[in-house]
Amino acid sequence: MFYNNRKTIYIILIIIAIILSFLCGKRIGNGSISNEKTTKSVVQNIHYNDTLSVKGNKYSLNYSIVNALFMNKSSMQFNVNLINNTNVATIKVLAKDQDNNVLQVEPSVSDDNKSLVYAVILDANTTKISIYVYPLTKEMMRNKALDYNTIPFKTSILNVSLLKQQQIQNLQN
Repeated sequence: MFYNNRKTIYIILIIIAIILSFLCGKRIGNGSISNEKTTKSVVQNIHYNDTLSVKGNKYSLNYSIVNALFMNKSSMQFNVNLINNTNVATIKVLAKDQDNNVLQVEPSVSDDNKSLVYAVILDANTTKISIYVYPLTKEMMRNKALDYNTIPFKTSILNVSLLKQQQIQNLQN
């Protein structure tokens, strides 16, 4: 009897094998679910091109940091646009790298009092720049022992590689 229905039995076994391989393949194809949380860091420039507002006792300042350009490997130039200020005589700009080391900031000549140009001297290991803007009144400017930690300020964090990538894309367009 087995010899008479051998062809039918083989066909049924092949169909069962195909169905089982399809079911197993479908289960393997879905993958496994893991409950581990992965941290995804988003690279961005924080407060770059944004208008920031600093308010102190009887003074206030609105500004934005724009046009960050790399002049060479060791220097970056950026503008601080002053939008509205009340009782602010000048601003103090400080820059720090990712390791909280103070970077040298040099003011450059600008044609407009509302758009101030600064240059930051970088080293080869700089990956992130934090720019601190302190509004200063006339009384603060006269105080030689002024502690900047007591003055309200805002910080912009700039990612060096992202800025370079944006500058290359702008040059290609």
